[in-house]
Amino acid sequence: MAKKFIFFLYSSFFILHFSFAQTRMRDIYAVAPDSIFPLLTKNNRLDQIDFRENNMKADVKNKFDAHAELLVLNDNYLKLQLSKHCLVEMRLLPDSTFCMVQTYNAPAPDSHIRLFDTKWNELPRTIERPSVDEFLSEDVDIDARLALQALPLIKASLSENDDTITFELQTSELTRDQQKSVEGKAHKIIKELGM
Repeated sequence: MAKKFIFFLYSSFFILHFSFAQTRMRDIYAVAPDSIFPLLTKNNRLDQIDFRENNMKADVKNKFDAHAELLVLNDNYLKLQLSKHCLVEMRLLPDSTFCMVQTYNAPAPDSHIRLFDTKWNELPRTIERPSVDEFLSEDVDIDARLALQALPLIKASLSENDDTITFELQTSELTRDQQKSVEGKAHKIIKELGM
């Protein structure tokens, strides 16, 4: 009887330990390699986490003495304004991997998507960006279509609430006439992040 009781206690402790040891986005951000966020020190990131968890503005000075603000941090999602021209989003996925989207605004938003495991090992797979034609209806002017295909600027955004990613074709680099021809004929594309 005593052996069964000890086994029960050990099993209960084991189950409790792993239910509380679930990886959270805060933990992933805290241990990020310096090469991922070269503008921020580890102390910057830890300060931002502490500020957010204490309901304070999570704004720190980066290595270039500019502002970097952790805008959103919850168990599965992070949104970081790394600099005036760079926004980073991260979403923890059910398979213990996470998606990172870095969006650069120079001149229009364009995003780079990467996948990592929770130890910051980059995964060989990726999430493909849609082609320009997938965004556009068939009646878009051929000049505008060719201009967009020549410089496909696509903004990607992770959802804070679920495992989806939204893609949006950027048209700000088109001429005014080309923008008018595309107006109302380009749509957003939403994809599931499930691997």
